[in-house]
Amino acid sequence: MQYFATRMLVVAVGMVGAVVTLVGPQTGAATDAPRVFFVAPTDGATVSSPVHVKFGAQNFTVEPAGQVRPNAGHLHLAIDRDCVPAGQVFPTDATYIHYGKGQMETDLTLSLGRHTLCLQAADGAHVVLGGDGLHQTITITVK
Repeated sequence: MQYFATRMLVVAVGMVGAVVTLVGPQTGAATDAPRVFFVAPTDGATVSSPVHVKFGAQNFTVEPAGQVRPNAGHLHLAIDRDCVPAGQVFPTDATYIHYGKGQMETDLTLSLGRHTLCLQAADGAHVVLGGDGLHQTITITVK
């Protein structure tokens, strides 16, 4: 009887393992979705000017402006401005900066105080891309 109970336990554990393997952790869209983000500075950081900013991208190809391709484009930064709605062309002025050569870092000269930075991905024609991961906003303080 002891042998039978042990054998059934081994089979049951094996079946649970198979179910866990089949269900497993969810690896769908959330981990495979394209995203852009700030590597540095981090949200809430206190920094000095000029502020060295580094961008990151995952499952998104950062390339020079020009071609419109799926999951590819370049980055833009809105300084102390709202993020630009998806589907609109990213404006250009002193507070809306294009990184159309595919740049992944920059130095910003910012005044003392609190600043909001919105990083956004856009396609090769500067049209802002939609999706939760294709923009990130942080707040920093320059001292």
